[in-house]
Amino acid sequence: MKRFPWGSSVTIVVLLLFTYIPFVEVVENSIKSDSQIAMDPLGFLAAFHIQNYISAWNGMVQYLGNTIAVAVISVLIAVPSATAAGYVFATTEFRGKKLVFYAFMGLMMIPWTLTLIPLFVEVKNFNLYNNWGALILPYAAGSQPLLVYLFRVFFESIPADLYESAKLDGCSDVGILLRIVTPLSIPVLMTGTVLMFINIWGDYLWPTIALPNYHLLTVSAGLQTFLGSFGATGHGAGAAYAAYVLAMAPIIALLLGSMRYFVNGITAGAVKG
Repeated sequence: MKRFPWGSSVTIVVLLLFTYIPFVEVVENSIKSDSQIAMDPLGFLAAFHIQNYISAWNGMVQYLGNTIAVAVISVLIAVPSATAAGYVFATTEFRGKKLVFYAFMGLMMIPWTLTLIPLFVEVKNFNLYNNWGALILPYAAGSQPLLVYLFRVFFESIPADLYESAKLDGCSDVGILLRIVTPLSIPVLMTGTVLMFINIWGDYLWPTIALPNYHLLTVSAGLQTFLGSFGATGHGAGAAYAAYVLAMAPIIALLLGSMRYFVNGITAGAVKG
């Protein structure tokens, strides 16, 4: 069995420490009082100030709920659409197929920030400004290029004989997609879902532009609003750290709960990529 080089081991340990120390400090400070954070922000204290989490929950629960609602609706629109498109690209021959697919993939090359102004104008013209439609539709549409690519690659890895057998048995394309392809595609579908959730959960810029009503904000923008409620006095530092933990916890739980599907989906999506 090949041994792992010591140099690589040390490098990995150092990188893990630099990655996780800030996270540990955030969790640690979330259980301290404001005075304890001011006196020793890096020290460890066993005391648990539950009031920090009560204050953070009261300030963040609305934003957490908003984000979950926006993410779930966006996924319910985006994943089925991308699944159907990926299936068509993988199994159907039509004139200009490669050109259409490459044009689709070219959208991934355009930086998100370059689309902000035209997207804002479009949202205003469709009367979506200052409601969740301004988030849900762009999120669902913006995820299509990556999702279609992942799904197409996976569908192409399914043996063609399976498709042919289903068609000989009289199954339509819709039936093949729903009864055969979708059950086999759970890992890659979960991968697309997780990637969308991560993107929506971490997006700060677009919600602050599209939603002037702070009651509608998602968690990243809402977190900034919550932190701003304490001003520059230093009061509420413990609650601020607790809010960071609450903002991170759902997406970490999602990743841990779906890691098996996520890894399998990424691996499957890379078979022909």
